[in-house]
Amino acid sequence: MRTRTLSPLIGALAFLLCYLAVSPIAGAFSVGELPLPGSPPTQVHDYLAANTVPSLLTGLLQGLSGLGLAVVVAGPLTRQAPVHERRGWLPGLGRIAGWIAVAAILTSAALSIVLALVATTADTDLVSGIRNVSFYTGGFTHVVALGVFVLAVVASGGLNRSVRVVAWIAGSLAVLSLLSIVIYYASLFLPLGRLSCMVALVVTGVSIARRGSLVTAA
Repeated sequence: MRTRTLSPLIGALAFLLCYLAVSPIAGAFSVGELPLPGSPPTQVHDYLAANTVPSLLTGLLQGLSGLGLAVVVAGPLTRQAPVHERRGWLPGLGRIAGWIAVAAILTSAALSIVLALVATTADTDLVSGIRNVSFYTGGFTHVVALGVFVLAVVASGGLNRSVRVVAWIAGSLAVLSLLSIVIYYASLFLPLGRLSCMVALVVTGVSIARRGSLVTAA
């Protein structure tokens, strides 16, 4: 039972720390500047062909991060009761969004590993296309789904008020990244929303571990 109540914290810490490890660890082996989204395909290809090790490390660490999130989504957090009975549909929405977020980051991680294996031999359009899919699944798709998960499960669940407030702020920042589709500067919500949601899940995990139990849904 104790392991069960610790699983949200353990998963959230793995989700956060493995993701934060990507930049320093992969960056230590990188050569040149990482091309921004929308850069010429030849520039993207040349960079990835010269940085197969960073791509591999990025994929492995993001994969571990995604598995940490999977532990959170599969754990007791998604089976708690909402604060108001009329919001009984929220846990189901949260579970769906949570698994979408897991699938998105794991897909991005797998594609990073694929790039590490094929970037030196595949043609430019294929490499650029794989990188774009990896970027949008691990970025926009993952962050928006993560925001919905945090709002539906954490912010509306049977947790104390301070945890729910943190979750509302974090989840809202992540969902606001939807604006990046039409407003370039709204892309700032992507890193803000992602990291805020990670911190919110760690705070939630600490709260659950201290309480030792959750209000579970019927």
